Amino acid sequence: MKKLIIVCLMMLFSFGAAQAAEKSSCITCHGSKAEMEKLGYPQLYLDPAEVEKEVNMGEVACEDCHLGNPAGMTAEEAHKGMPRPFYAAVGKNHKYQAVGRDITNYDPIQPQGKVPFAYLMRKPDPEKAKAQGIAVLAQLFYHDHDPETMAYDPSIAEKTCGKCHENEVKEYNVSSMGQNRYQRGYKKFSDLKPGPQNCGAWFGDNHEAISGELAVEYPKAHNDGSARNCNQCHASCNDCHYQGYKASNARHTFKKDPEPLSCYGNGKGTICHAGPMDRRRGAGYMRGAFAFPVNELPDDVHMANGVTCNDCHKMENHSYGHLSSQSARESCKNCHEDIYQAALESEDHGNVDCTSCHIQSVGAYQFTFWGPGKQEGQVKALTKHKEYYGTRSMPTLVKHPERGVWIPMKPYPMAVLNIKEDVKKVNKLILREIEPMTVKGNAKIGEKDFTVERKPDEVNDMYIMNGTSKLKKNSKMLAWIQMDKMSHSIGKARNCESCHSSHDQIATSWWTYDNMNDVKKTFNGSYTIKATKKGLFFTDWKNETPVTVDERDVEDFMPFVNSGNVWDVKGIDMSIPFDDKKYADALGDYNLLYAKLHRLELANKNDKEKLEKVKLARKILPHNPKKAAEMISGL
Repeated sequence: MKKLIIVCLMMLFSFGAAQAAEKSSCITCHGSKAEMEKLGYPQLYLDPAEVEKEVNMGEVACEDCHLGNPAGMTAEEAHKGMPRPFYAAVGKNHKYQAVGRDITNYDPIQPQGKVPFAYLMRKPDPEKAKAQGIAVLAQLFYHDHDPETMAYDPSIAEKTCGKCHENEVKEYNVSSMGQNRYQRGYKKFSDLKPGPQNCGAWFGDNHEAISGELAVEYPKAHNDGSARNCNQCHASCNDCHYQGYKASNARHTFKKDPEPLSCYGNGKGTICHAGPMDRRRGAGYMRGAFAFPVNELPDDVHMANGVTCNDCHKMENHSYGHLSSQSARESCKNCHEDIYQAALESEDHGNVDCTSCHIQSVGAYQFTFWGPGKQEGQVKALTKHKEYYGTRSMPTLVKHPERGVWIPMKPYPMAVLNIKEDVKKVNKLILREIEPMTVKGNAKIGEKDFTVERKPDEVNDMYIMNGTSKLKKNSKMLAWIQMDKMSHSIGKARNCESCHSSHDQIATSWWTYDNMNDVKKTFNGSYTIKATKKGLFFTDWKNETPVTVDERDVEDFMPFVNSGNVWDVKGIDMSIPFDDKKYADALGDYNLLYAKLHRLELANKNDKEKLEKVKLARKILPHNPKKAAEMISGL
């Protein structure tokens, strides 16, 4: 009897849902090819059966996700209150501001072309673009973003995704990603904690603080343009779970666990994690077209073998483990437990992070300078001149000041121009901790005030404060050494000599600058990084002479032509400590043990159990020779 009641209820619910669908103007219009052709929008036809199949979320109606009014029988009535996808436009009348999809004549959100970060990008209709003063469409945003700020809109998520996934939305809205929490802790360029950094200060609701530390005019409109640009990285539910970048019959495919391309921007013109990873650190996961130099740097071995971001960065309470979270730090042992444990127990390398040996190729920014220029279609005092793209021959290994673990870093010169007050030089490694502060939420989109804090042992990134120095044109320059931790691309390990042939660490950077808002043609340069017992030094600066555009002074984007090298730091031991004699003896023992393992592998090729033991010992050898020797004792 109980089963019969359940079946009847299910039939009744299905009948009710079917009746509702029949009466829904969403289905009446968009589910009819003839009706959409009659209305002049055949590209907006969707097969209801295919939509239901792709969504695969049970009896979910169109208005549950898209809002609007399904009872309205005119376009105006049906679409009332419905948030829609939009583009960020740049041009005479648009400074990275929202325009509707009518600018592309509602070209369907389906992947096109071969460039993965631009699969969903479209060119505007030429006549409409000319009439509206639009030069380019910079990015596509889904409908759960706020068209005024470009930020993720939690109030829309609560009304849509939150109907069925209430707990998930609540958890995400208070997560670090949902709140864009840590970036909002960077209030001023001149604050020692968390310090000046590559992405700049938090522009959002922070105009007064930023303009107050500049010696030149900085209008709110310029600040707001930067804020909109920054908010492209403020991910929404659809950014992670909607698979617009995959071709489908009804453009309604979703996935519970985000795939790497979702983490890399979903093909919407933004690059999300490729920004801080591939473009800034030069240590990305997907690389390829996302990296600079494009398609030149080797892929991460895990990416090549189908390992996803979620396999290492586990989600807890809808919050992902970031670079320095405990779960991410220890993720190597999930697949390499024997090797991980052996390395941890090593007398010589127990405090060396796996990435220190297994990351060799580093790319992306080799300089970045915040100074006068053009961005978001605006000529302004704070433009990010980041296009010094190139490669670094080897990461610099640095001992974490709090955790005592050696990690790979990419130190490179940075500065912000036109700073008003003097800032003193601080000759030490400064971790990017954030002391507890209250951040005011954006009430307009349903955000609540929250506290942001990041303790020293919770962050890997650091910097060195070089302080202020005078320029010829741009008042004072606040300089620092950006030091970002490398986490990818993981592959074949560096050899012993790369660390132990010298206590000094020497690497070379080469770069090409190609921001055509600053120069008429690309130009090249290079420098050498020396990490020694006496300090950190940037030497052998070489560059071609830039040919600037008419309104640009070379100091605006290349301040070192007038400041000279102000980034050298003395008094910090940046060398690799080891006993030369002990290393020479250990290397001899290592080679002897390697030869023995080679012989044992040949001798036991027909004994599967012994052969596997020898092969494992060979893998453990570089991580812990003592452990490897113990494993083969008696063979």
